[in-house]
Amino acid sequence: MKTVASLLIVLLLAACSAPQGEATKSEATAAPQQQAATTESASPAAPMSDMPSEATVASASGKVEAVDTTAGTVTIAHGPVEALKWPAMTMTFKAGDIDISGLKSGDQVDFEFTSTGMDGTLTKITRE
Repeated sequence: MKTVASLLIVLLLAACSAPQGEATKSEATAAPQQQAATTESASPAAPMSDMPSEATVASASGKVEAVDTTAGTVTIAHGPVEALKWPAMTMTFKAGDIDISGLKSGDQVDFEFTSTGMDGTLTKITRE
């Protein structure tokens, strides 16, 4: 009787489990879905995707906060820059080929610059 009961249990367990081929198919189907979820979560945040990766030309107006002729930089508190979707802020720009020796703190200026990410290089600057 014990042999018959054991045999019955083995047969019931075998009938309840999925055949080997079907288990492999469901695992293979789940794998691409898991990969897609992993790929989507690895994508960059939305604000960074809005940042231009190539040099962009933009213009703004602002007030000179500091001039460093040795380093070749000008710090400007500027208004919003629509072309780059930047809010008003204070940032330091590289002078590039622009002569900044005549600028001083407090000067109101209009300027153009190229930007790559958050790095800006002046291409033109005039006092108001």
